[in-house]
This record gives sequence, structure tokens and C-alpha cells, in this order.
Amino acid sequence: MRVAVKETATVGWISLPDHPYPPSTGELVAVEPEQPPRRPEAARFPPAVSGRSTLPRDLPAFTGRAQELAELTATVSTAAGQGTLGMAVHVVDGMPGIGKTTFAVRAAYQLAGYFPDGQVFLELHGHSPGQAPVDPGDALASLLLLRGVAAIDIPAGLDDRARLWREKLAGRKILLLLDDAVGDEQVRPLLPGSPGSLVLVTSRRRLESVADAGPVSLQTLPPPDAAAMFQRYTGAHRHDPRAVAELMAMCGYLPLAITLTAGRLRNHPCWTPEQLADDLRRSRNRITMLRAGSRTVAAAFDLSYRDLSPDEKRLFRRLVLHPGTRIEVHAAAALDGEDPEATGERLDALYLNHLLEEVASGRYRLHDLTRAYSPTLSSEDGDDKAFERLLDHYLYAVRSATRFVATRGPRPQIAAEPPAGTHEFESKGEAIAWLSAERANLGACITSAAVHGHLHRAAELAVALHPYLEQHGYWHDAHRIDQTVLAAELAAGNLTDEAATRADLGRVQSLLGDYPAAVEHLIRARDLCAGSGDRLGEAAALTEIGFARMELSEYPEAIEYLTRARALYEKLGNPFGVAGALGSLASVQFRLGRHDAARADGRRALALYTELGNRLGEALSLLCIGCTYGVCGDYASAIDTFDQVLSLSRELGDRYTEARALNNLGRLHHAGGNFRLSLRYLERARVLFGDDRAWQAENLNNLGGLALAWPEAGDPGEFYRQALGQSRAIGLRLQEGRALEGLGRCSLRAADVAEGVARLREALVVFDELKAPEAKAVSAALAHFAGG
Repeated sequence: MRVAVKETATVGWISLPDHPYPPSTGELVAVEPEQPPRRPEAARFPPAVSGRSTLPRDLPAFTGRAQELAELTATVSTAAGQGTLGMAVHVVDGMPGIGKTTFAVRAAYQLAGYFPDGQVFLELHGHSPGQAPVDPGDALASLLLLRGVAAIDIPAGLDDRARLWREKLAGRKILLLLDDAVGDEQVRPLLPGSPGSLVLVTSRRRLESVADAGPVSLQTLPPPDAAAMFQRYTGAHRHDPRAVAELMAMCGYLPLAITLTAGRLRNHPCWTPEQLADDLRRSRNRITMLRAGSRTVAAAFDLSYRDLSPDEKRLFRRLVLHPGTRIEVHAAAALDGEDPEATGERLDALYLNHLLEEVASGRYRLHDLTRAYSPTLSSEDGDDKAFERLLDHYLYAVRSATRFVATRGPRPQIAAEPPAGTHEFESKGEAIAWLSAERANLGACITSAAVHGHLHRAAELAVALHPYLEQHGYWHDAHRIDQTVLAAELAAGNLTDEAATRADLGRVQSLLGDYPAAVEHLIRARDLCAGSGDRLGEAAALTEIGFARMELSEYPEAIEYLTRARALYEKLGNPFGVAGALGSLASVQFRLGRHDAARADGRRALALYTELGNRLGEALSLLCIGCTYGVCGDYASAIDTFDQVLSLSRELGDRYTEARALNNLGRLHHAGGNFRLSLRYLERARVLFGDDRAWQAENLNNLGGLALAWPEAGDPGEFYRQALGQSRAIGLRLQEGRALEGLGRCSLRAADVAEGVARLREALVVFDELKAPEAKAVSAALAHFAGG
């Protein structure tokens, strides 16, 4: 059967503004044999010229991509030079506006010399405004016309055209650049069959089924390359580097956004990068402002969005409702109200279309500009519950995961019926790994919920997450989250949730060493619980107030609060609470030098925790018991006890308790004369204490004492000066006294008696005020050096 050219649609075998030949036009259709075919005019088609190049102009402002370009050209040139190229295919993919065509054209020019039989550029219009993707049969017709095949001799069927195309290329070495492919089916028929040729394909999709294709996935530009591109497009005028850096961040480091923004600046000489960045920052819809004339970044995304299925479009619109940066499958399923398995397939489709980035297995990220684009889309599903579903999913998942987190109290209660599709955790490792991966997302969700009308869910989620943040040392995260939720509760007058939030905030402030602020929040939490009849919450607040008062060296007040807490817990029949109050009472007794009473309370707490199976409580009780052995000179029992704490804390993954055990082991080995081992323990503890200024102060004092006895440990004066600064910054009087004593002894060792005596007297004032047992040794030293 013969064929004729029906002049109805542009095939677009080439799309070049500066090309000397117009694109062929025509949809190739069958014609009945009795009708004589109409030959097209010979001038309509380019002659078969060996070595012909139809590559577009190589842009002189091309910037960056050095590594990707070097790897691609090295791979091809090495194989071509050795005669082992075969029929090579490389797919250049990336999100809209990433610069795929510009990159491929630059690579084609660098490799052109290896393909003497021609370099062909074919525009496939996978995402051209107002134009359907080129049919592979029509594309083959254009390629055959380019090779000199008359239109009347082009077969009608796709397979026959593909066979003829391969025949025409047999023994030839050409470079074929297929630009903007929509999918595998469009590309496969166009591939040459014989070795020695190279096919470069650009696509917004990841073409997974093109055999033996080498992928070149382009990412956004590094900030320096983005700034360099902007500078090249705006001309010789040098702009403020800081303003350009901010503007590039606003452009998402996307080449299309950079070129459009640079074009606007170049055409408006009175404008500055500072003004443009400010306009973008203030805009409610940044994506619509990234334009130049009729070209916009939003339009580039529109063409990719157009190709999605209805379900994929709906999911894409809802993903932007997630306030975090990385989205995992179950969270996306909760947002969409769909099954995780189906959601996973849709996420993969968005990834293949470069509308999502896969940052880890099963975890995805929206590019900043993709996130800005999504809200511009109209939504017809009328679902205003997507974010609530996400919060419910996270609340159940966090409560389920924190069952594996050690706490001093009962396990959190979990709803009987989990939200559909919510992940279940079968092991501690799995639960902690999930909490670690989702920590930033959870914080972002709590903050967003608190300020956007979901306050109760935000408060519940913050309370549920708190045990994990506390045990794993993310105290600043917990502090920031609690402050955000509390501000929203105060604005809304939400007293019920305020009590729980203040209790958590007070506890984390104690951990951060801000004891005065902790006491203030905890007293308010106690009052709110008492007013609402929440006796259990009241008892918990009393315990935490007692602990903070102890750290402030207000020992009588601490004993009063802890005794009241213990009595209330006993009345409520809550053994966890009783054990916690006893453990804190043991610590206060130890601080007062009442070592027998401290050991007795510690053992009562230990017995209760052991009976309840609470491993963290056991570790904390053993800490206090070990300290009583150490101060009484029973180093062997103390070391054995702290080794138990070390084992328990590592088993639980509790860095804070591990650090305390290491700190105490360091002191004990110092007292026993094993200075090198002491230093190793103290330095490890210092790392684990992190930002905890209270324990850092104690650790620095311990290091100062070791350095006084063993100079290899460092400068004792420097350790003590740091400890003094930390202690005074947070009002930690006991450690302040220890630091002053240490500085005094440093001065006495240096024969500066006046300075040493002055420091010791300052320390004695502190110890007398606290009724601390350390006053006895300081008084003796003063008597020796200053006559009393």
C-alpha cells in the first residue's frame, strides 16, 4: 500500500528557530491503490547529505554540570575510540525546567566528532503547550525523509518503518538526540539497530524500560553554579553576592527559574536582585512570579501535571498539605485517605515524572518550586479532612512507637482501632528508627497543627512524642515544640491541654538546666491539675517541682514537694509515681550527706521499679545507690553498681543516663588513682551530655579535679573557669561552689595565696548557704592557709 501526506498536523521532526529547512508536516495515512499518489514537492524535504547536523545552537551561557558532562562524554568517547560503543542510549531526565535539552545539546556538540555520518535533533513534543506528543510512526517518517527516503516509499506500518530506518543506518555512525520524550513506547521504535551510533534522550520521565539505557538524572544546580548562571545571563554588571544567593534560593536553583528571573532583571535596568528577592519573599504565590514575558515556571509544571491520572493528580495536590520535608508512604496514604500499597504506586508515578524526589527508600521530597506550584491547582475533591487524617495517623504511630521508649512511668495508652493503613511496629529497633526518621516531620506537623486550628491534636501529639525526645537528648526540639503549643493554648484559653504542655515544658527546662523557669511552669501545671481534679497530673507536677528545687539546692522545699507527691501517689495507688518520688528523695538525701537515708530510699525505689519491670527506673535508682557507695569509700561496690547502670542505659539507648554513669565512673577511678581510665570515662560523658549545661558543669568540675591531680588531663584552671561560667549562667549553686573551690586550689598551687584564699572563701559562702558537706574540707583549707 502506498502512502500520501495529509497536511493537518505538525510532526516536528526538527524544531529549530535558526534551521534552514522547515519541519515536515503531515500525518501519514493510507490511500487506496486506485488513487494516484500525490508526490510532495522535492523542495519540501532536505536532501540526503552525509554528515549533516541539525543540532540546535549550543548556548554560550551554559553553566555547571561539569561532573555529569565529563562522565557522559568520557563513557561515550572511550567506547567510541576503542570501537566498542555498540548502540549506546543515554537518557537525560529531570524535573521541568532543569535544563535537560541544554545539557544534551552541549554533550552532543562535544561528541559530534565520533559520529561522522550525522547528528540529528528530533523534537518529540512530550510536553509542548497545545501540542500532542509526536506519534513514533510520524517521527520515523520524518527521520526517513531526512535520510533521503521519498514520502511515497515510506511504509505505512510502524514496524515496517522502524525496520527501514534501521536498514538505512546499517554501518553508519550517527548521533540521534530525541528531545522531550513522553515515554518508552515513543522512543523504542526510533532506536538504530547497528553498533556505532549514540542516542541521547531527554525526558521528564525516568524511562525505566529502554534496554541498556544509561541514566543521567539532572538535579538542581549547586548554589555557586546557580549564581554563575545568573551572572552570565544578566551581563557584565556585578551584583551583591548575598542578594544573588538569596534570589537563587528563591528560584529553587532551577535553571529555568534562573534564566527567566535574569531575563526580567536584564530588561529592567532599574531593578536589583534585592528587589526581586524581596518581591518573591512577599509573594503569596512565588511560582507565578517566576516569569518573563509569556514564559513561566508554572507553565512548565502544568505540562507534567497534565499527564497524570486523576488519582495521581489528587495525591500530588494533597502532598503539599504535609508541612514536613520528607514524606513516607504511610503518611502520604493518610493524607490521601487511600491504601498504602496504591499510594506507593502513585508516589512512584510522581517520582518517575520528576514531580517528586526520592531521598531514601520509600521517602520522598517535594522540590521548593513544586511545593509552591501545587497550591495553584484547582481542587474539586472537597476534602478538608486530609491534614486531620495525617495528624491522627501520626498520633497513633507515635504512641505505638514510644511503647518501646523507656520511661519512668506507665506505657502510653493506644487507641483500640488504629487509623486505616497505619504502620505497626514489631520491634524496638524498628520503632526507634521510625521515630528518628520522622522527628523533623513530627515537629513540623505539631507546629502547623497548633497554629492552624488543630490545637488539641497538636497538644496530644507533642505529649506523645515527648518521652522519645527526652530520652534521646533532643531537648531543644522538645523545648521549641512545647513553647509553640503553649503559645497557641494561651491564645485559645485551652486550660486542659495547657497543664500537660506546661508539665512537659517544665521537665525539659530542668533537663536544659533552666531550673527557675522550670519551677514556674511546673507550679502553674500543678495548679491547673488541682483545679481540674487531675490528681495524677498534680502528683507528677509535684515530683518534677521537687526535682527542680533540688537542683537549685533548695533542699527543704524539695523534700516538702517530694513527700507530698509520694503521699498523693500512694493515695492514688500508683506504684510508678511512688517509685519516682522515692528516687528523687534519695537524691536529695544524698546531697545533704544523709547517705544511709539516701541508700534506703534508693533501694525502695529500685524494688518497686524491678517489680514493675521498668528498666529505666532501675537504672536511675542504681545511680543514686552507687553514689552513696562511692562517697562512703566503697569503690568496688560503687563501680559494680555504675557498671550495671551503664549496661542498662546502653540496652535502653538512653544516652543521658549512660553519660551520668560514665561521669560517676570517672570520679571513682580518679579517687582510686586510675587517672587515665578516669579521663577516658569523663571525656566520653562530656560528649554524651551535649547541651545539658547542668551536667556539663559537673563534668567540667570533675575534669578540673582530675587535672589538679594529673597534669596530663589538661589545664585545671580552664576546666574550673568553664564550670563556673556554666553554673552561674543557670543558677547552679552547688557546681558554682565546686568551681570556686577548684579555682582557689589552683591559685594556692601556683603560690598565689591571696587569690586562693579569696576563692575558697567565696566557695565556703556557697557551701554554707546550701548546708553542703563540701563546706568541711574548704573550712579546713582556709584554716591552714589563712588562719581560719
